[in-house]
Amino acid sequence: MRRALDSLYRLCGVLAAAAMLMIAALILAQVFLRFFGSQIRSADDISGWALVATIILGLAPTYRHNAHIRVTLLLDRFPLGTPFRAFLERAVTALSIVLVGWAAYVSVHFVWESYIYNELNQGLLAVPMWIPQFFMAFGFLVFLIALVDDLVVDLMGGRQSHLAAAAAGDEMPVER
Repeated sequence: MRRALDSLYRLCGVLAAAAMLMIAALILAQVFLRFFGSQIRSADDISGWALVATIILGLAPTYRHNAHIRVTLLLDRFPLGTPFRAFLERAVTALSIVLVGWAAYVSVHFVWESYIYNELNQGLLAVPMWIPQFFMAFGFLVFLIALVDDLVVDLMGGRQSHLAAAAAGDEMPVER
């Protein structure tokens, strides 16, 4: 099960990177095509969808590697390993599950309605909106799975992934 979950998180990271590369490729292509008086139709729409995909698909992998910006003003007042600190970490994770669960529910519902009503993009390309919206819903669902995964591991005596990554030094450098 651990291997499947880690593969899912890795897949989201790869998809986020691919979306970011698509933005770069679109920008470069637009610059190149302007020399010839041409352009890519709806490049701004596609770039916007890719930006949302980059951000939301990247939530789970960045969380797992302790690369999210966390406001730890209250948590840092209690030393690591104390029971109250562990309680606060679990409470924050549980609250995150509720909030991300709500975002996932709303996103899935949004995609479903776009699919049912055959909503199309209003730009130059008539793209069914459920296609770009799917990546948003998928990213929130995987982030929700990552949070639930961490809480279950924590409650079973393990260590939450972002705390394990911080302890192993696998975190983004913080400028102080």
